Amino acid sequence: IEALKKMRGLNVYQYIIMCALFSLGDSQILPLDRSCDAQTRLGSYIGGCFDGVFHGFGNLSFTDGGFYSGEWRNGLRHGKGTMEFSPNNREGRKLYNGGWKKDLISGYGKMEWMETNPYNVKEYVGYFENNAEHGYGSTVWLNGVTFDGEWENGNAVSGTKCQKVDRGHYGGSIF
Repeated sequence: IEALKKMRGLNVYQYIIMCALFSLGDSQILPLDRSCDAQTRLGSYIGGCFDGVFHGFGNLSFTDGGFYSGEWRNGLRHGKGTMEFSPNNREGRKLYNGGWKKDLISGYGKMEWMETNPYNVKEYVGYFENNAEHGYGSTVWLNGVTFDGEWENGNAVSGTKCQKVDRGHYGGSIF
C-alpha cells in the first residue's frame, strides 16, 4: 500500500513500469527515481533509472544492431531479459531469453541461433553461468542431432547424444 501511495505524481511511463514491477511480486520491486530516455555510447535507452543509471525495466538498442529488453540493476542487465544479438556477432545472429546476473547470461534460459553459425547449432535450452552453458541443458543441431545432459563452462560433460538414423529410428550414445 505504501508503494502505491508513492506512485501518485509519476508520469504515465513511470506508472506503467511500476505496475509491471508490482506484478513480479514484492521481492522483485526495484526503486526508481525517474525514467530515462538517453543516448549512450552503447546505444539508445528508454526505461527506468535510479541514481542516474539504468535500473528497473528498460530497453536498449545497441549501436551494433543488437537489442535488449528486460530488467536492469545498477546499470547492468540483471534479472529476466531478452537479447537479440547483433547481426555481426561472431557466433551468428542469435536470440536469448532468460536470466542475467551482473551483465552476464546466468540462470535458466533459451538461446536460439537465427541463421547458419560456426557451430551449426539450432538451439540450447537449459542453465547458463557466466555466458556459457553450465548445468543441465538440451541442444539441437541443424542436422537434427540432439544432446541432453550436463554442461560445464560451455562443454558437454555427460549425457545422451541422439540422431535420426532411418525412418524415425534413433541411434544414440551415452557419455
